[in-house]
Amino acid sequence: MLQRPPRILTIDDDINVRSNLVAYLEDSGFEVFEAENGRRGLEVFAEHAPDLVLVDLRMPVMGGMEVLEHLRAEAPDVPVIVVSGVGVLEEAVEALRHGAWDYVTKPVTDMRVLEHAVNKALERARLLEERKRYREHLEQEVQERTRELREINERLVEYQALLQEKNQFLEALVEGMPNPVFYKTLEGNYIGCNRAFSKLIGRTPEDIVGRSVHEILPQELACRVDESTRRLDSADDDGAGYSCMIDLRDADGEDRVLVLYKSYFRDRTGQRAGEVGTFLDVTELKRKEAQIVHQATHDELTGLPNRVGLRQRMEDHARAGGPAARLAVLYLDMDNFKTVNDSLGHAVGDELLRAVAGRLVGMAPRREMVARLGGDEFVMLLPLSPDGNGEAAEAESTRIHEAFSRPFNAADHELYVMPSIGISVSPDDGRDPATLLKNAEIAMYRAKEQGGARFLRFTQAMNDDVTRRLAIEKSIRKGLENDEFVVFYQPRVDIMAGQVTGMEALVRWARPDGTLVPPLEFIPVAEDTGLVVALGERVLRDACIQTRRWTDELGPLRIAVNISARQFQPDLLDRVEAALAESGLPPSQLELEITETTMMRDLPTSVAILERLAERGISIAIDDFGTGHSSLYYLKNFPIDTIKIDRSFVRDVPGDEGDATIVSTIVTMGRNLSLNVVAEGVETDDQLDFLRAHGCREVQGYYYSKPLPVNGFEKWMREALAVGGKK
Repeated sequence: MLQRPPRILTIDDDINVRSNLVAYLEDSGFEVFEAENGRRGLEVFAEHAPDLVLVDLRMPVMGGMEVLEHLRAEAPDVPVIVVSGVGVLEEAVEALRHGAWDYVTKPVTDMRVLEHAVNKALERARLLEERKRYREHLEQEVQERTRELREINERLVEYQALLQEKNQFLEALVEGMPNPVFYKTLEGNYIGCNRAFSKLIGRTPEDIVGRSVHEILPQELACRVDESTRRLDSADDDGAGYSCMIDLRDADGEDRVLVLYKSYFRDRTGQRAGEVGTFLDVTELKRKEAQIVHQATHDELTGLPNRVGLRQRMEDHARAGGPAARLAVLYLDMDNFKTVNDSLGHAVGDELLRAVAGRLVGMAPRREMVARLGGDEFVMLLPLSPDGNGEAAEAESTRIHEAFSRPFNAADHELYVMPSIGISVSPDDGRDPATLLKNAEIAMYRAKEQGGARFLRFTQAMNDDVTRRLAIEKSIRKGLENDEFVVFYQPRVDIMAGQVTGMEALVRWARPDGTLVPPLEFIPVAEDTGLVVALGERVLRDACIQTRRWTDELGPLRIAVNISARQFQPDLLDRVEAALAESGLPPSQLELEITETTMMRDLPTSVAILERLAERGISIAIDDFGTGHSSLYYLKNFPIDTIKIDRSFVRDVPGDEGDATIVSTIVTMGRNLSLNVVAEGVETDDQLDFLRAHGCREVQGYYYSKPLPVNGFEKWMREALAVGGKK
């Protein structure tokens, strides 16, 4: 057992990721070392000998896969956990195939997931080390007992000539031994034994002597003992000894695991006179070894096979069925399970997971056909007939959904949870466990994207989509390195005063060939992979710098910058402060646009972030108002300055009566709450007249200008100033 805190090495080229991991793990009692790339990570590993390594797959200088290869060669017993983005799933699976113990997706939004993976890996490493020690101990015990027996046998042979007439002394010697000992004639009849042997098989010495092994032991065991004698004859003509392991139910009805060691003893002429044997009881050692193996291949919470155990069962199925073996893999992820953990606590969540496991086991062909991979992810294996197809798996998925429509009882709570299910079938969707699991997981994520509580069969198009998203992610990373992302600006106009009040900063991706990538193609990928954080920081920085320049040349302007859910974290103010300090832009000229959904995810945290921003003098706008969790509560109690009416409501006014009512209501409400109201997507005179008539002062849309690059916006502004005489 370690007398010091476990040492963890985190290797990641992203300093923010490393800093977050180091801070959290150190707070959790670990001693943490860090490295910015694979080569430096190997140097730190050699210097500090950590107990566990966290490694990113994609890094400069040396990538995570190369680090993994080095560690597997130099320190195969040290656990390695891949910490990498969702977009690198295939590489993460490949890393698992090459020796990684687990993987955690970045960004790590819930550090408890990482901590659980770290603790589980450390515990597994400890168990494997204990298993190794037990094996070594077993071998040492066998060798020691073998050595003892050889010494005894040597003494017996040595004294045979001297004590041939003194059998009483020989019997006393054998009787005093703690291990069961017997000796037989070459024909196989017992000529003596000690009390330990007679107690083991439940017969008196008088009932044993003169009988053969087939009369004393059960038939199957007797045959195995005879087999060991034949091996002794063929393996060692000198009679130095032979050992084998046997299972025996003793006289008390207890199952025992024994190591039988046999050798010959010789008469004074050197000829074989008979056999002597002894038993070493290794029952407890084997029990502990089995326990260690079980813990290494099973989930601690539910007792189901874990990822390692699942692969073993899939491989066993393939070996047993041969080339014609077909197997359906149902990959289940519980929708909104995080809500249970967050609202009722992890104890209730764990109880719910055990209930889910029990219900799945009750539906499976055999218990070992259900596995828990971690978190709220389960896998059910469904053997298929040689001509079977995915229809059986789809029928089973329907049956699972029907079963899950009934509530679960967890810690006196009646809870409902439904799974999203991805299906893959061998060999159509993969011939090895890793590929089948990967493809089933891809289908599961596609089911979740389509709203959850459904099942989907894997298709190659899904894999192509993942490949495309990976390619986009890779291109985004290169685009960030090559400064391909630029900021466009769309003006905001006070229609009452006829004055430009500012503009909204909108990111655009200008590829080297001059084409612009539509935001809808890269923003979702950037959100999913966390790259939106770096992208958002760049937009914020560039927008603040450019606004400061225009302020000096054209007069004060307010710049509105969108903040993604990934950016809306407690360190947001620090990042904003850095951009303001670098640009010299006053905080009063910066407005941050946040969606209702982002703000409502964690109300206490959101309030704290917004209040810190407001104290600094930074304006807050609610973007796409009316499409999310619209609430008068947060409009009243949060430090909000502006609400932006979503373009979907403005598009059909004044012709659509419903939209017209919604827009006029929002404007009136904003005015009564002393909030600035901005209407987005204004394109026509009718829309503008309607908004002006209902008191909406500020608008934004193609009516005035589409989003423009820096030079285009500056030209537009100068023309607007020349025509209107003011902004």
